Amino acid sequence: MKKLILLVAALFAVSTLSAQTYKVGDYYDVEGKKGVVFEVSEDGKHGLIVALTEPANTMSWYKAMELGKQLTDGWYLPSRDELITLFKVSEVVNNKLKEVGDGLSLGGYCFYWSTTEFGVDFAWIVRLSKDSWGGSCKSNDFCVRAVSKF
Repeated sequence: MKKLILLVAALFAVSTLSAQTYKVGDYYDVEGKKGVVFEVSEDGKHGLIVALTEPANTMSWYKAMELGKQLTDGWYLPSRDELITLFKVSEVVNNKLKEVGDGLSLGGYCFYWSTTEFGVDFAWIVRLSKDSWGGSCKSNDFCVRAVSKF
């Protein structure tokens, strides 16, 4: 009987977790992974989150890619298209980040590196405060922020 009760409790816990739905701007905290939702599937159960914090200093694309290799638990550096998606909802996401983490570097001139390259020496950057993206020499310093799927 005790095993049956434990099994029912475990099944209930799993069904409760899978029933959780999210929308853009929600705080995500599941099994130690924390972030803010910036893209969500139609059913609200899957999508992308942005990390609560970012490195204090800007860095070259090369250093950003080294940092990306050190990320764990499904975190990675975003592509250009993922950053453009984040840009489109950056105001909502940033409001939540200010509550639960470090806000995005929206002010000033800060662009964010993407992993999307073009040519040997260039990669795409996206400025989250303006409708602006383009390419830059990989040796230039810009902001970096990790993302993860859920």
